[in-house]
Amino acid sequence: MKYAVLICGGMADRPMPDYSNITPLSTADKENIDSLAKISEIGLVRTAEFAEKPSSERALFSLFGYDAEKYFKGSTIFSLYGSGLVSDEEDIVFKCSLVRLSDEEVFEEKTMLSASTENMLDYEFDCIFDELSDRLSNDVFKFVKGSNKEIFLIWKQGEEYTGEFVSPDRVVSNCIGEYLPNGDFVRPLYDIMEKSTGILEDYSSNAVWIWGSSKAPKTEGFESRFGLKGTVISDTAFARGIGILMGMKTVCGDSAEAVLKELFETDIVFYYTDMHGYGMIGDFDGKAAKITAFDGEVLKPVLDGLEKSGEDFSVMIVSDIAVPAYQERAVSDPVPYMIYRSNAEKNSGFLSFDENTAADSNEYFDKPHELFEKFISRHE
Repeated sequence: MKYAVLICGGMADRPMPDYSNITPLSTADKENIDSLAKISEIGLVRTAEFAEKPSSERALFSLFGYDAEKYFKGSTIFSLYGSGLVSDEEDIVFKCSLVRLSDEEVFEEKTMLSASTENMLDYEFDCIFDELSDRLSNDVFKFVKGSNKEIFLIWKQGEEYTGEFVSPDRVVSNCIGEYLPNGDFVRPLYDIMEKSTGILEDYSSNAVWIWGSSKAPKTEGFESRFGLKGTVISDTAFARGIGILMGMKTVCGDSAEAVLKELFETDIVFYYTDMHGYGMIGDFDGKAAKITAFDGEVLKPVLDGLEKSGEDFSVMIVSDIAVPAYQERAVSDPVPYMIYRSNAEKNSGFLSFDENTAADSNEYFDKPHELFEKFISRHE
């Protein structure tokens, strides 16, 4: 039995009440998905906790078969490993954002003016990183550079902090004092942020903001846990990072050819593609077009290749979290999933796969790792 888990990040939406409850998934031209829907299991899975900001990383970790409540220790560690970097098991890893602060003399009284490096030249970014690394790194704290202008701070054998490290997007236009970490334990982080203002005063971003505390999950590797050799295929660093931490092979890419190549060499492939951006900017049609492209350019050739192989196979299509295009934000709604088994086709009673048909199904999972365990429960 071969397994393909095809995860479309942010694909799930929320039906629009004023427009016949349509969603990008329901309106997309997806002939192959809907053909499978008639002979597959369709249902809902809750990938985000109530009253919490939905996390793609947490959802993906769960969909890979791990109980997030027990093992998830923050998402930054996934991005670190996905960038080709590593940390020790007992280290704490933080995200670092370059920000612009106002010029009040007292650090706590400064206002965060901006938190974006989008227009920063690579040369300036490299200079800022070198300044931080040369002047603030030591045997305990180490700045490391990731991909796409990412900076991480590794705290060697640090202890977990029970308070909150606030992301900079929540601080912009506000006085930073009430958002700074407090207590003797995190005082060194406070000091690093304060010292950075003197080091970076001549740059467009004149301070570093530390947040996103994370630690490596203490759990078994994927093959040891599930008895399957796996590969993660994605253009997204954090998805590959999860795979690396779980001992799986990783491939940077998003093609059907890569999925089929790995399926012929291993037992299970996790494919992750990112659609979040369409929902976050309210691009309903753009998300629908991306789903159509996934249907024709990824799913169809994967199905064709698996059918030609003559081997039994199972395919799961699922979203990580829901990002309604008409709301331009992530929500904690359950997301639709579909499981097709070549050796156990079933009459689902549905003609299409979308949020509405999934809601009409009797199938529901409150924990994504339990959905995954069901998905592989029939492997031979």
